[in-house]
Amino acid sequence: MDLRDSVVQTMERTRKRTLDAVGGLTDAQLRWRPGPDANHVGFFLFHIFRAEDRYAHRWLSQKGEVWFKQGYAARHKLPVQPPDQDSPLNSGNSWTSQQVGDFQVPPLKDLLAYADAVRKSSVEFVRGVDITRLDDRPNPKLPEMTVTRYLQNCFSHEIEHQAQVEYILGLMKSKNA
Repeated sequence: MDLRDSVVQTMERTRKRTLDAVGGLTDAQLRWRPGPDANHVGFFLFHIFRAEDRYAHRWLSQKGEVWFKQGYAARHKLPVQPPDQDSPLNSGNSWTSQQVGDFQVPPLKDLLAYADAVRKSSVEFVRGVDITRLDDRPNPKLPEMTVTRYLQNCFSHEIEHQAQVEYILGLMKSKNA
């Protein structure tokens, strides 16, 4: 098996687990917070998909993020106006509890359409990556981040937040039981 195929398979398995966990959630369930300062599932989904978009499209392929290129940014306003497209605020990093609460979570079908567009483009990039360049450092602002680390982050970041999503869903289920 080619290294690229292994990365794609891992990304696909990871995404399937995320989609299995959130399939069929209502808008109210997406926005449910287990506490006043807790994040909700809708925020985590947005953040997971936006982070992959940034890793794969802003820094690796450098072809521009799907969020901006396909008009998602215009359709779904953020609760905080980032100073520029490079700002981590564009992906939910450093949002306050109030900003998470104010975030108008897109309907699940819109979030998943965005996730699908990001993933298709990410997989296309991975399948074409030059494995002799895995040690390249595409982002001068983060010189510790190699192509390899960005690729790892495309799924490890999602895995980390999956656990949080599943925990919130478990709390929601127990509260409604």
